[in-house]
Amino acid sequence: MSNIIIHKHAHHFYDAEQQASSAKLGMWLFLVTEVLLFSGLFVAYTVIKTLNPEMWKVASEQLNWVLGSVNTLVLITSSWTVALAVRAAQTNQKGEKNKQIVGLLVFTIVCAFGFLGIKYVEYSHKIHDGLLWGTSFFNHPEHVAQINGAVSKAFGAGIFQVPDIAAAMKTAIAAAQGTDAYAAMDAAMHEWTHHQELVHKYPELAHVGDGHLFFGIYFLITGLHGIHVVIGMSVLLWVLLGAMKGKFYKDYYTPVELGGLYWHLVDLIWIYLFPLLYLV
Repeated sequence: MSNIIIHKHAHHFYDAEQQASSAKLGMWLFLVTEVLLFSGLFVAYTVIKTLNPEMWKVASEQLNWVLGSVNTLVLITSSWTVALAVRAAQTNQKGEKNKQIVGLLVFTIVCAFGFLGIKYVEYSHKIHDGLLWGTSFFNHPEHVAQINGAVSKAFGAGIFQVPDIAAAMKTAIAAAQGTDAYAAMDAAMHEWTHHQELVHKYPELAHVGDGHLFFGIYFLITGLHGIHVVIGMSVLLWVLLGAMKGKFYKDYYTPVELGGLYWHLVDLIWIYLFPLLYLV
């Protein structure tokens, strides 16, 4: 077994099996707390979406589902390769699978970098268009036209285009030169009434401007998930360094397994986020 480093359990454990069991229990308890952390954000997601369904529909259309799909494929692939790395460590007898473990971990880490790169492209696009959280969403000069176009496409009218009745009447009279001012005024009133009927029919349109709520949730959840991706990458990098030294074999593969469990959590959370943000 010259190609591996024999592992000795810590002195406060009876044997290696007890040490491995304790480590797995600790990891599962930690993963439960992670689920609880994201559960609170999912509750916020549900409340905002329920109260503003039409705003959510319009705002979510600004996300690029193609990039989201690619990222989903990347993470699923990385989850598969890290599972293969765990299996390789479990069946590593005399170090004959050291290179396989290393290669699979490297591929997983590369997939993580790819995920973050695609997310960077998405974030850059949203920041450029002013599709942000809080007051930044209202202050950007380009987002009004973009959201308004989406509203018009979905409902046939844009709340940002509803004219002020006084301004509409003044404009109509000013444009009436040589024609019946009352007829022009009547046309303006008719247009105003039409818009009012649409707003009355779709009262949710009045809250389309609350799109900052959607993007607040979007950046908060995906940003927190991104932080977990970085943490998972760091853990897998540490495991990779150990694998390169030949530390993992059939009698000791706990770090590989626990790192894989954490990465599976990262993957699982994104599998929920992708349809909830990009498809629903």
